[in-house]
Amino acid sequence: MASQGFWSVGGDNAGANPGSQSPSTPRAWCQAAAQKLSGGIGSKLCALLSVGDAERSAEPPGKQEASCGCGKACSCAKAPVVFTDLYSTDLLPALDGDAKTLTFLQEVVDILLAYIVESFDRETKVIDFHYPNELLQMNNWELQGEPATLDDILISCRATLKYAIKTAHPRYFNQLSTGLDMVGLAADWLTSTANTNMFTYEVAPVFVLLEYVTLKKMREIIGWTDGRGDGIFSPGGAISNMYAMLLARFKMFPEVKEKGMSSVPRLAAFTSEHSHFSIKKGAAALGIGTESVICIKADESGKMVPADLERKILEAKQKGFVPFFVSATAGTTVYGAFDPLIPISDICKKYNVWMHVDGAWGGSLLMSRRHRWKLDGVDRANSVTWNPHKMMSVPLQCSALLVREEGLMQNCNQMHACYLFQQDKHYDLSYDTGDKALQCGRHVDIFKLWLMWRAKGTIGFEAQIDKCLELSEYLYNKIKDREGYQMVFDGKPQHTNVCFWYLPPGIRYMEDKEEKKKRLHKVAPVIKARMMEYGTTMVSYQPQGDKVNFFRMVISNPAATFEDIDFLTEEIERLGQDL
Repeated sequence: MASQGFWSVGGDNAGANPGSQSPSTPRAWCQAAAQKLSGGIGSKLCALLSVGDAERSAEPPGKQEASCGCGKACSCAKAPVVFTDLYSTDLLPALDGDAKTLTFLQEVVDILLAYIVESFDRETKVIDFHYPNELLQMNNWELQGEPATLDDILISCRATLKYAIKTAHPRYFNQLSTGLDMVGLAADWLTSTANTNMFTYEVAPVFVLLEYVTLKKMREIIGWTDGRGDGIFSPGGAISNMYAMLLARFKMFPEVKEKGMSSVPRLAAFTSEHSHFSIKKGAAALGIGTESVICIKADESGKMVPADLERKILEAKQKGFVPFFVSATAGTTVYGAFDPLIPISDICKKYNVWMHVDGAWGGSLLMSRRHRWKLDGVDRANSVTWNPHKMMSVPLQCSALLVREEGLMQNCNQMHACYLFQQDKHYDLSYDTGDKALQCGRHVDIFKLWLMWRAKGTIGFEAQIDKCLELSEYLYNKIKDREGYQMVFDGKPQHTNVCFWYLPPGIRYMEDKEEKKKRLHKVAPVIKARMMEYGTTMVSYQPQGDKVNFFRMVISNPAATFEDIDFLTEEIERLGQDL
């Protein structure tokens, strides 16, 4: 019999008592967990979930049962730990701090586990919204000169999560990064525990090797021969895109590294008018300037028009600019459009321009045999941005830049710091990857992706991605002809982005087009505000060009179901009925 998932603990006797709670609820799950989980975790979860305020505890405030410190399951007498009398200096590395540390961290884990359970419960709010001034007044967030007790620290942990957005909630659709993977979470905990830096093999041997293995696998999936090339994990898609622009400039004008922008002609970069703002931001940061980023027309569905790209390249050359960089987008932020990569690559080859593919949002579709055709031609790119923390639900942050030419990143960025990258070390120096990065300190982002990939396999990621796209198609089919809804553009969405207006009854049949447009512009913001105040769901909205505010529904949360899509439409109608 297939597992019923997270809530299946104790569910085998669910039919014994018709009047009992369903095993699919967290309350019933806790009753079973209290008996089945070791260390009293189940009982504490039950107690933590049974009340709604920030001060949740199954024990009197400030007191918890301590470990005896023998390091194993035992019947030793245990003295209570009074956190109101303890401070961080009582924990490791303090002498005899072992037992206190274990007890304190167990309390923190209990708080986290309770939050995880709540996050997947559809009966809980996605958000407990308060205005900034209210939230500032409700809690003391100020930093003090004197240390707080560990009891205060635990209270702060509870308060922080109480007012946090439950991004794992099945009805949270607000951003491109949603959901919470349990293996990814475990990997994140391990990464923080290891607390090391990615700059050299000597301080991060396993993590450096895992990054090497994973980047090679990603390059193979892109289609580069034998996975050859280079790459790095960066703090996000915006930085990955900037890396690509940096490499493109260095490839064409290597002297810029030492002599700066005064040594090169006026450069021109090209990107779709629907592309991510990070392309212009990267140009600003690199001294190229936002005016040197030329926007290319997009068609009605949001795809770059290749003919306009070629026309703009020729115009730039006639004006004395040197075209050096084209950024095509695989999955635009708003429409979810995929630029036609094959004709774009032909143009880049014709004019000797670096081709970058910003696949931060859509790159993960390469994992799906059903949908990877949308990125046909990606193997022709010089560089690709791919964010596993979006469609693959790897915990934030996890963004990769993949580069086709091996060694280019090293030549572009290395500074030969002899206190880190000594040339007479006793191992293969190619694994000291820090000198090809812009950062010195670099967080370990690889382990989350690698461990999840081990747990799911490529087929697991494929199934997850296919499911999200199936849900988006379900939403599109549900609302495209439904009264009160209007699609922003014709045709089925390419990605999980479903863009639509909701027209409340009060404006649905208005004949004055300008007044109707003016009032429609206010609808999405009001409904979104009501969603947040009720805490029932969250979905984003924005204008685009001459189009007034519309909802942009994106689905990347593996916990979402068809029922959650139904709930969303019903909630939009409920909250907007009187507008």
